[in-house]
Amino acid sequence: MQHFQKILRCLLLTSITAALTSGSLLLCGCHRYLVNNPVTPSSSVKGIPAAPTQITHRPLAVMIENSPDARPQSGIVEANVVYEAITEGGITRFLAIYLNGEPAVIGPVRSARPHFIYLAQEYDPIFVHCGESEEALQILSGYAPVRDLDQLKHGKPFWRSHARSAPHNLYTSCERLRDYTEKQGWDHPTPTLPNFSNGGQITNGTPAHEVCINFNGAIRYRLRFVYDAQRSGYLRYMDGTLHVDKETGNPIIAKNIVIQRVASSLFPGSHLHTYDVNVIGSGQGIFISQGQQASLYWNKDNSSAITQYTDAKSVPLPFQPGQTWIEEVPLTGSVTITPALPSP
Repeated sequence: MQHFQKILRCLLLTSITAALTSGSLLLCGCHRYLVNNPVTPSSSVKGIPAAPTQITHRPLAVMIENSPDARPQSGIVEANVVYEAITEGGITRFLAIYLNGEPAVIGPVRSARPHFIYLAQEYDPIFVHCGESEEALQILSGYAPVRDLDQLKHGKPFWRSHARSAPHNLYTSCERLRDYTEKQGWDHPTPTLPNFSNGGQITNGTPAHEVCINFNGAIRYRLRFVYDAQRSGYLRYMDGTLHVDKETGNPIIAKNIVIQRVASSLFPGSHLHTYDVNVIGSGQGIFISQGQQASLYWNKDNSSAITQYTDAKSVPLPFQPGQTWIEEVPLTGSVTITPALPSP
């Protein structure tokens, strides 16, 4: 009998060792459960399951145009996080962050501005753009705070589309960017990343069905988010048109919206009338998710620090898994939130 029990113990230990090796042993309290499938890790930036090879890459931070001639854009639907901020005149530009997600087409790719460089620094990324403003050049021409992949210097990962006229026709892809950066020896994991996947629920919030944002620029640009309960996210509308992906036609769905109120003014002497958007420091804003809104506080100590988004008690906000949009709205801009569906 003792010999039989010894054999059973050996078999059990062998099974547990194999499970640990494959990542298939789950611990729950004091109980252990063996499962057939290995545990799939999640992206801290997006909060959804991802292949280990995807989340150990260095993030890509891509500048994408948002003028009417650039719409609809390609590849934004697969971004983890998208920052939107004013550039010149009043139209905005996007900074799309890719950790997991492999869009075959990304663009149109356009030029960089200082505030986008400071936001990109939080990810230690490959910073992808085509040229830059004079103010951004001063930052990138010295000791560059990001791994700079400028199309004007590194043309191989890019191409021009014949379907659109320049400068609204420059595109790239995750595959081309990954291949090029690996050959350059630039690709490596980033040990610390912003966390947009805390989970949980907004407490003491109020309903937020529709969000309208005015960046208060010289060019009239109407941005609207509308909550879709079936998708548990917000559909984007730009100048009255649903924001979709050019390649697939799929709508862009924001699971989380951060409205970050920032000081903004024209750079002195800028002949292009470029805006200086101050994303370093601290301020207030609004956090919107799951049809609810709550006040937020943001803080970024320096250009490379990760921006902290919290409630009034410094508790991290309950970001839901999925795409997060961070709207850098000037203090002179306006935000209007409609709490509920209009009456029939």
